[in-house]
Amino acid sequence: MSKVVLEVPTLWADHHVLQVRDALVNLEGVKEVYASSAWKQVLVEYNGKKIKKEAIERALADAGYPVGGGELPMLIQPTARLRDPHWAEMDARGTETNQVDREMSGEFRKY
Repeated sequence: MSKVVLEVPTLWADHHVLQVRDALVNLEGVKEVYASSAWKQVLVEYNGKKIKKEAIERALADAGYPVGGGELPMLIQPTARLRDPHWAEMDARGTETNQVDREMSGEFRKY
């Protein structure tokens, strides 16, 4: 099995991750696809005898996600569970829920 990490600059939202996975998982020879919108990267594990890296890149481009460089590097490796790395260390995402907003929306009953 071969592995490749592809830089995909247009991969910036969770729904893009789903579209990238859909474009690659059914290709013959592709074993595993891990896409990260945080890092704008796609890790593909594939059988080099059944599919070439160029075919994977072409499938991404056909789906609207061309491979390109110059984006954020992979600073922290994903864990064994193949999840995005530690957000706190990356300081890229954060959420804070305002209680007044929740009460106005009616969502407070769910918590």
